[in-house]
Amino acid sequence: MKLKNIYKFLFVLLFIYGCSKDDIFEADPDSTVIENFFQSQEDFTLAIRGAYNRMKSVGYYGGSGASGDLIVVGDLLSDNLITNPDGRGSNLQSHNWLYNDNTIPTAIYSQAYVAISRANIILEKIDNLDDGAFKNRIRAEALALRATLHFDVARFFSQIPTQSSGASSSIGIAYLETFNPLAEPSRLSSVQEVYEKINADLDTAASLIGPDITEIGRFNLNTIRGLISRVALYEGDYQRVIDAATPVVDGVNPASASELSSLWTSTSSPGVLFELPFIVSDPLLDTNFSQGSGTSIIAEWSVDKAFYDLYDQANETERIAAYFQILNNWIVVNKYINGNLQTGLNNGRYLRVEEVILNLAEAHYLKSNSDEAKALETLDKLRNVRYSSFITGGETSNDLFDAIMLERRKELAFESSDRWFTLKRLQNVPGIPAQYKEGVKRSGNGYLADGTGTVPSNLNLPAGDFRWQLPIQQTYIDENPNLEQNPDY
Repeated sequence: MKLKNIYKFLFVLLFIYGCSKDDIFEADPDSTVIENFFQSQEDFTLAIRGAYNRMKSVGYYGGSGASGDLIVVGDLLSDNLITNPDGRGSNLQSHNWLYNDNTIPTAIYSQAYVAISRANIILEKIDNLDDGAFKNRIRAEALALRATLHFDVARFFSQIPTQSSGASSSIGIAYLETFNPLAEPSRLSSVQEVYEKINADLDTAASLIGPDITEIGRFNLNTIRGLISRVALYEGDYQRVIDAATPVVDGVNPASASELSSLWTSTSSPGVLFELPFIVSDPLLDTNFSQGSGTSIIAEWSVDKAFYDLYDQANETERIAAYFQILNNWIVVNKYINGNLQTGLNNGRYLRVEEVILNLAEAHYLKSNSDEAKALETLDKLRNVRYSSFITGGETSNDLFDAIMLERRKELAFESSDRWFTLKRLQNVPGIPAQYKEGVKRSGNGYLADGTGTVPSNLNLPAGDFRWQLPIQQTYIDENPNLEQNPDY
């Protein structure tokens, strides 16, 4: 039967594509799995794992080689990466901001809504469980996951609240709170409404999850607080960032410099607040950046020499070695190449305490009664474990903000699209240096390690350009006429 709208399309995807043997949704799509399954604690445990596992699909952490996953797309859209003409040209149009409603940079839109549907089914059936800690945990996870998935869609496809003076009143995204395969959801009329729903789900989740859960392959209290700090930073609600981030930063240590190598081979997970564990049969995350192994690697993307040169070659050797390698006259992204189980097989690190530290430092700096001393102290919690001969710079004013932004760019590169979102969200933030409000301004370097070679066709994406909001794929709009395309596409 012909599908009528995007939600029906997602309903079919929900049942067709399973993720692992512990995923309920591998079941026969013609079976009565929904009605007969949600009866026991084991059933709900399998179901919530299935919801998380959807994030291991192309568009989140799929490793398809299309360079459209969360770990790469924000870096290629901004100024950390340069396409390598010796590669296959994966996502080249997006690198030059030539995407449109038929060619989009990432499949995160569809993948997120499939996972949202899974979370909503769990919430619909949650009262099949007896009241108590287990029920509270499952409900908390489903709510927090639903909020997180919507947030990822919103920050790609709508404006970020701090992006412009009219961002909060600009068009939002569809926020799905029930499982209804016959629905034709419309986008919410404002970004503010979307963030209100995200925050409501996260706050309820935080109140339910309980403090004793520490598993990092599923959401725990530290995860949810870290997510709250991320969302609040995008809203410019700096006190909320501080309230959420402080207990996480006080309670979880960042990875030491000596631990970075094992972290980025997935041998261990110091500082990780939430990760997607991968097994031998799962996709290889390094294929977002390069193909092959050993000395035969062909880089799809080269790191811009101007970015690489921001790292202190003498005092942060462990971070440089974990993040990069020089190969065939390219600066290659190394984070995902040397997997513990096999080459290229690494866990997807969706949230680390290092990001929460940086959120907290920025919030202390930007809050209305700026606390530069606290911002510096927080920043130094990260700098103390990244530099071998670290002595605090004692920065103040614009120099302090520059230092926070430098560490953010260096620490979070190639894992969360943070660079793109940082350049997007800072465009209308008051009290910061003008350079952070200019959009993307690439260096003009070529793709080779010395900065020579072919230069990207387009070097600048100014603040306020319509392309900061990605287009919704036209096929989704054709299926659901209630979906509205972003302006100017």
